Amino acid sequence: MYNLAISIGGGIVIALLIGLITGWWGFGAFIGLFLAIVAFFVISRQITQKLQALFLRANAEIQKQKVDRAMEILRDGYRWNRWAFLVKAQIDSQIGIILYSTKKFGEAYKYLQNSNARLYLAYCMLVIGHLKNNKQKEALDAMELLMRFNKKEPFVFSLCAYLYEEELDDREKALATLKRGLKSMPNNQNLNEHLMALQNKVAFKMEKYGEVWYQMFLDRKAVSRLQQKMIKDQQRRMKVSGVVR
Repeated sequence: MYNLAISIGGGIVIALLIGLITGWWGFGAFIGLFLAIVAFFVISRQITQKLQALFLRANAEIQKQKVDRAMEILRDGYRWNRWAFLVKAQIDSQIGIILYSTKKFGEAYKYLQNSNARLYLAYCMLVIGHLKNNKQKEALDAMELLMRFNKKEPFVFSLCAYLYEEELDDREKALATLKRGLKSMPNNQNLNEHLMALQNKVAFKMEKYGEVWYQMFLDRKAVSRLQQKMIKDQQRRMKVSGVVR
């Protein structure tokens, strides 16, 4: 990574210069290390800001229903891949989400395999992709990473519990997953209701999670509601554009 190389290289140069000029090698090493850390975070921050601007531009194109253009914009961000860690993972996660949301599941799966577990929406889609492609071991490993890195996201635990119960026919693991989530979020209403429903052998309504659940395309009724919502949102935007001049 250029970011790390530049920061370390700059820090070493500063340390050597201070040591040679003053003879205080320990002090030079301290200053060099401090400046290397500062440089690393400054450059990382700049790359993050560039990516955020890129994602906003892509999102604007999606709002205009120009999906292909949005993905072109996102792919342009690959040029920063060698400048900071996880750049490609973030971009591929966003592209994977877009493709999955437009029901291009096969193409989305290719991108989602490069996604970052901390971006939970993309990783949820990856888990589902593994299961739909009969890769159970990969799905289980991905679910573990998903829960480990998203301890404060109740949807993650509810989705994993749902998949354990509905896709993997493992009710005990589903119960354990919800209890695990409640250790981090003991007062979360959805998780408590999901656990109670599972204990009472009653179906839990994942629709309580709203659009994030609809985006998984695991429930035909939910998908229909999502499509209706998208139509209504489009009609609303058309009304606004018809009024504003």
